[in-house]
Amino acid sequence: MALGGLLLAVATGAAVVVPTSPCDGRLDARRSEARFVVDVRLPIHAEGRFTELDGALVPAALGQCVVQVRVRTGTVAYEGPDWLARLTRSPAFLDAEAHPEARFESSSFPVERLNEGGVLHGRLALRGRERPVEFTLHPAECDTPGQACDIRVHGVVSRRDFGMQAYRFTVKDAVRFDFAIRLEPRP
Repeated sequence: MALGGLLLAVATGAAVVVPTSPCDGRLDARRSEARFVVDVRLPIHAEGRFTELDGALVPAALGQCVVQVRVRTGTVAYEGPDWLARLTRSPAFLDAEAHPEARFESSSFPVERLNEGGVLHGRLALRGRERPVEFTLHPAECDTPGQACDIRVHGVVSRRDFGMQAYRFTVKDAVRFDFAIRLEPRP
């Protein structure tokens, strides 16, 4: 809105609508999910999810965006046997009691990437260690990602990079993460 239009709106008492940035919103925990897959050398499927997560999409300098996501490591759930969840929360893996939270924060990226997709660089803090990671932001399936459709992110990290070396002969090193992020509705 031009300055003249803003002054006219204020003078006449008209409502002023200030556009919001597509990079400004809280994560809607009810409609978002963080899933992971661990490849085991057993005839079972080891796909889990974190049932408690929060975060935000925040504006950064020069019209760029930053994604921030936090998960509660003690909220791991599996579709399969409960012993998998207990083992994942244990000191051998996430050590949820000592490290109750895992965090990802992206480096700033152009707002267009929300629609077009591309590489998403950032830092993952997990199990008391923080490492650079590279995830993939999938192209959006709508014009307003986070509102009308999910912001989808995928990446693979090494268990060893975060000090998880137990069960090396039965659990492979790579852990795949998939995030489907929805933002809280805008007023």
